[in-house]
Amino acid sequence: MNILFLDQTAAPGGAEMSLFSEVTALKHKASVMLFEDGPLYQMFAQAGVDVEVARPSPLKVSKTTTLGSALSALPALAGLVHQVSLKAAACDIIYANSQKAFVVAALAAAICRRPMVWRLRDILDASHFSTSLRHLAVGLANAQAARVIVNSAATGRAFALAGGDAARVCVAYPGIDDAPFRAVPPAQVNSLRADLNAGTAPLIGLFGRLSSWKGQMLFVEAIARLPNAVGVIVGAALFGEDAFVAALRARVVALGVSDRIRFLGFRKDIPALMRAMDVIVHCSTSPEPFGRVVVEGMLAGRPVLASAAGGVLEIIRHGQTGWLFQQGSIAELERNLREILGNPENTAAVAAAGQLFARKTFTVASGIARIEAALQLVHQVKDRPTQVGQGAAG
Repeated sequence: MNILFLDQTAAPGGAEMSLFSEVTALKHKASVMLFEDGPLYQMFAQAGVDVEVARPSPLKVSKTTTLGSALSALPALAGLVHQVSLKAAACDIIYANSQKAFVVAALAAAICRRPMVWRLRDILDASHFSTSLRHLAVGLANAQAARVIVNSAATGRAFALAGGDAARVCVAYPGIDDAPFRAVPPAQVNSLRADLNAGTAPLIGLFGRLSSWKGQMLFVEAIARLPNAVGVIVGAALFGEDAFVAALRARVVALGVSDRIRFLGFRKDIPALMRAMDVIVHCSTSPEPFGRVVVEGMLAGRPVLASAAGGVLEIIRHGQTGWLFQQGSIAELERNLREILGNPENTAAVAAAGQLFARKTFTVASGIARIEAALQLVHQVKDRPTQVGQGAAG
């Protein structure tokens, strides 16, 4: 198969890192079109993947875009659809990795008469998407998507609840290579801990892009209640959320914890940094579609405490492979952190069980196998698109 992969951004977010793993692992001829230039373009180019950037990339819509705003973007959308349809004409399947990419792919697929699949990595609910965009996404999926490959059962349920055809859904957890976590030398961990200048204080890490719903504000409130702990925030604002970052830093100052919060920004040494933490926290205040950093923390062999919602509930069993706390509750976050730090023997046992579970469950091979199966089905019936999606959900 010759597959065209589309993504709206070149920023190195979780969805884009998963796309990179999928493109480079699938044993098919792949070409990639991004709607903007950036680090992801360089990653694909260095890996020898046929990648290009749409010129220009003018779509200025967000998850909260109203119908009126969406209509104003139609001229720009038409130009982008034209570019994609020309590229897709030489391919067997179009693979859309994001919301904007999916809308473009659906329209291009109709023009060039190629089947398309949607790699849905978002929970389609009111906390993230406007009513107009949810209706548009679901309507296009039911009309054009041969398969909707979701990153968790939670994402699939939300798609169906929004009106999506559940028979088209296939669950494929993102596979994460654990080799970088196994390869971290103890000396590097010790060096990182020394660089963080925390002394004997426990290091509690929060990893992910800086965004209001990712819970960094909740995190600093909890650290303020733990006078002996140092909080480490790893990540940057990838999608124009500079105002939130400014508010977060101001809150750190107001709480009087500037000496106990480390802002590290975007980092490439995530496996080593995770290994250097005493606890890794996931604080999202809206349901996480999957929870890549949760799995990464488990692969690092660290105790992981996460918000009990969305795809995270498919990753962690409370007290067995990690810990869960009520989404948005500072009190529960603090209480669980005290329990984890105060019971080192039990904490070590749970972290070890979590590492073993993550290594067995979220492998690159298993994720790719599920995606491969979905693509093969689409390819086999590409000349009979109305029959795709009539089987049971995978």
